[in-house]
Amino acid sequence: RGRVLIDRFRCEACHDRFDKTASLTPNQAPDLLQSLRGINPSYIERFIADPHQVKLGTSMPQMMGGLSDTDRHSAAKAIAHYLHSLTHQPTKPLSIESLNVERGRELYHSVGCVACHAPRDPSEKEMLKNSSIPLGRLKEKYSLSGLTAFLKNPHLARPSGRMPSLELTHWEALDIAGYLLNFSKESPTTTPAMQAEIELAVKGKQQFQELGCVRCHSINRERTSPDQLAFAKMDPLRGCLSNSPGKWPRYQFTDSQRKAIQAAIRQHAPKATTEQQITNHLARLNCFACHQRNGIGGVSAEREEYYQTTNLNLGPQGRIPPALTGVGAKLESKALRDVLVNGHSVRPYMKTRMPQFGAENTISLVSRLEQIDQLPPMEFETFRDEKLIRNAGWELAGTGGLNCIACHTFQMKPAKTMPAIDLTLMGTRLNKRWFYHYLLNPQRFHPGTVMPSFWPDGKSMRKDVLQGNAKLQIEALWQYLLEGRQARTPRGLIVEPIELVATDEAVMLRRSYPSIGKRGIGVGYPHEVNLAYDAEQMRLGMIWKGKFADPGGVWRGQGHGTVRPLGNDLLRFSDGPELESVQSSWTTEQGRLPHHQFLGYVLDDKQRPTFRYKFHDVKVEDNFREIKPQAMSSSGLRRTITFAGQPSSSDFHFRAAVGKTVKPIGSDAFLVDDKLMLKIKSDRPGKVIEAATGKKLVIPLDLSRGKSQLVLEYHW
Repeated sequence: RGRVLIDRFRCEACHDRFDKTASLTPNQAPDLLQSLRGINPSYIERFIADPHQVKLGTSMPQMMGGLSDTDRHSAAKAIAHYLHSLTHQPTKPLSIESLNVERGRELYHSVGCVACHAPRDPSEKEMLKNSSIPLGRLKEKYSLSGLTAFLKNPHLARPSGRMPSLELTHWEALDIAGYLLNFSKESPTTTPAMQAEIELAVKGKQQFQELGCVRCHSINRERTSPDQLAFAKMDPLRGCLSNSPGKWPRYQFTDSQRKAIQAAIRQHAPKATTEQQITNHLARLNCFACHQRNGIGGVSAEREEYYQTTNLNLGPQGRIPPALTGVGAKLESKALRDVLVNGHSVRPYMKTRMPQFGAENTISLVSRLEQIDQLPPMEFETFRDEKLIRNAGWELAGTGGLNCIACHTFQMKPAKTMPAIDLTLMGTRLNKRWFYHYLLNPQRFHPGTVMPSFWPDGKSMRKDVLQGNAKLQIEALWQYLLEGRQARTPRGLIVEPIELVATDEAVMLRRSYPSIGKRGIGVGYPHEVNLAYDAEQMRLGMIWKGKFADPGGVWRGQGHGTVRPLGNDLLRFSDGPELESVQSSWTTEQGRLPHHQFLGYVLDDKQRPTFRYKFHDVKVEDNFREIKPQAMSSSGLRRTITFAGQPSSSDFHFRAAVGKTVKPIGSDAFLVDDKLMLKIKSDRPGKVIEAATGKKLVIPLDLSRGKSQLVLEYHW
């Protein structure tokens, strides 16, 4: 830990290299010419004068401890004018038309910001502050345009990658900046202008050199070389590491940090092992906030809730970043570089993004990981017929084999159950030896993984493929995957529709339907007329003709998914119950119906359901039957609704349809949107009334007699 802190606090800017054999580039301080654009000039002056007071937890030391308060503030003002004289490009005003602070809050808590920084509760109070990197007083420091630019490309100002790029779009950066600054539409988007005074700037340049600022911060690539005491000759109880005031830099060390640095200096092992260098490297970039390696780091219990996925079927592997233990033996060199240097991700289902740290900050890590991460030897199976072996791999990947396609994406087409890593990336991404070891025992690498073991104890579960030779089957899969995007599509990716067919009896499927939800009941009748009934809202949800339905989205999706109506001429009906009290109509804002209760259904000898429900004191039976096509008319549906009971109020009506246009046809029929003809058989005629969405066809009901019927015919 002491080595990591020596790097983080840039002790090597004044002293010699702690480990001269290490290839890790020394940590760099912020580039002032880039970072000061968009920062409030008054903040810069206050921060230089007293960095620990202005930003708690900063690694910036107090460089003017030997000056009086008056001289310190005078020097800070002069240095601020000097720095401002070097930044000639003011930030431009931003368009805030699309700024969405709430979206910024969601992004801040999901894409990875809270892996390092404090999450916030609903009242915007920071949580987990003791284990978080403080953001400081952002509203005093940044303008909206300045913080947006920094979030979009942090490497310009912070070249060491401690603040990585999350590959935010301009609009994402704008939203997060707006959220962190508690921005309102009336706030200015840029910082106040400051005119640098020449005399102060000249004085500030001199003090920038004399006070030692230039040791860490280069201006136009000007930086002094370390010329002070070597670590080997240091007394770890004096100078910067003491509690005594003096002319040396004064850091805001905690007791544990000071002790860790002192211990590292006392031991001063001249050369860290390769694994120690890797650990130091990962600690510098704070990779351990998300990743675990050899028992170090990983997502903490209190932060785990902020690591989310777009698909819960993937389990923890779908939201928790993978362990880095053995990663140098897992990934090919190019793939490892793409991940570490470019932040390349193959897990689009993970909401937490893989950061981009920049080439200079990560390239040396690739060779070290490959050098130290090794797997036991593995003897690969040989073969003679390449075509035969790849065909066997193709067979194993499909539904007739090991069914890899059920869970893995293929050529960027997600699987039905879960979108696990794309199969067509594996041949170029994974090390072949690791591939063999992993398939033989997935739990060894990822305990608790949802990946099944197809070769338990090295024995194949498919004895009919390649004579049951486990390693030859793995080799076949490997050869097949080497074809990458050109690989032949395995059986099962292109799914043929599953069709439920009504013959002389009706067929029924209870599942989720479009625009209805999970309490949908679909019925396919003879003569190719179909409906979906909403048992949540006691209404007819949709009708269509032709083929009934494809339940594949449900059957293949482990109970999730939606039934897909087949056929044609599909008509949808409005939300909300059809039977209503005139005085207290239901609205969508009310949610679940307060006075309706679904009572199930009964089937006749042709398997046609009669839906039953209760509304106040009225019991309702709702029966549909197919209308056979005739010489002069097509097929349709006849609906008979029976009402029983004597309610305290007789003020009820039945909503038959809603449309932009509802036109009467004769005395007992209406044409809705020029698509649906409704014939009504009732004691009272239907009437058209104005509704918020157009016209509503309602039928007044007389329920005072104890039992009554309403008959509707649907032709479309």
